This record gives sequence, C-alpha cells and structure tokens, in this order.
Amino acid sequence: MGTLDQLVWPLPARLAAVGLLCALSAAAAGSVTYGFGFRYADALGQKTLSDLKTQNAEQARAAESANRLQLLQQVARAYESESLLFNLMDQYAQEKQQLQERISHVSTQYRPAPGATAQPVPRCVFTAGWLRDFNTALGVPAPEPGATATQLAPAPWATPGTDAELLESGVTPADILAHAQDYGLWARRNLAQLNGLLDLQERQD
Repeated sequence: MGTLDQLVWPLPARLAAVGLLCALSAAAAGSVTYGFGFRYADALGQKTLSDLKTQNAEQARAAESANRLQLLQQVARAYESESLLFNLMDQYAQEKQQLQERISHVSTQYRPAPGATAQPVPRCVFTAGWLRDFNTALGVPAPEPGATATQLAPAPWATPGTDAELLESGVTPADILAHAQDYGLWARRNLAQLNGLLDLQERQD
C-alpha cells in the first residue's frame, strides 16, 4: 500500500475539490466584502445623522436667539411708550393744577377796559335748558323716569318745551371752567393712550 501522499485522485474528484475550494474562497471574499460595505454604509449613515443633528441644533439656537432679541426689543419699545405716556399724564396733571388755581381769579373779577380797576364779574345766568343741552352735547344721558332725588344730577334736567327749561340752573362760569378741565384731561389722556398704542404697533410692524 502506498502512503496518502502517493494517492492519485480520480479526475472528477479533483475537479470537485477544486470547485469546492473556489466556492469557499468566493464565499469568504463575499463575506469580507459584505462586512466592509455594511460598516462603511453604517459609518456614512451615522455621520449624516450626526451632521443633521448638529445642523438642527444650530438652527434651533439661532431661532431662539432671534426670538429672544425680538422679545427684548418689544419689551424695550413697550417700556419706552409707557414711560412717555406716564410723562404725558404728569404733564397734563400739572397743567390741570395750574388751571384750577386760576379758576377763582378769572371767573370772579374782570376789567371793563385796559388799565381799569378790576370789578366783580356781573352775575351770569345759565338756564336749566342750557345745562340740559350742554350735557346732551357731551353725551351725558338724561335721568331715567322715576329716579330718586339722590340719583338725579346736581343741576335740574329740564324737559324741552317746558317753562322749567328757562329757570336758572345754578351753574356758574367757574363750574363750567372746572368741568372743561376735567373733560379736557380725560380726552387728552385717552388720545395719548391711543397714540401710544398706534405708535407701538407701527414700531413692531
């Protein structure tokens, strides 16, 4: 008997062995190539995901910074408008105080001519009808029928076409001037607030 090294395989067996070796080599090469491709694709995907996360984080930070800046600007504008409004309110209050201090002086005496001696102001009568129409022009509603005396306005509210509308109302020029001061202050405050809101809205747009 010969040794194993001396064995001679038949041709079909040798061909089968060579085919098997080729198949094993191809499978090994394919496995290596697949593993390399998978790892490369995975690494590429991880990098893309990381880049995307970084980009989204930067965009979020930029948006947050822009929103914070916009909010601070709006707060600053609102504070400035509020400060201007308060300054106007103080100015109006001071002007009203000055006018109040002059009511008695300008409504109780007058000079009939330049250089003449000051004299008491002649009695000025405002009828109940005049006062009624004055209040109506300002939008003051008439008292409801059946209202008690404590609910009525201090001055009479005469019905049009009656004798009562020609009675004296008891209102003096000083009363009218004091009312004009209150009404003017109310109107100027409302106008200042409206202008402040419009200005703030325009600056925000």
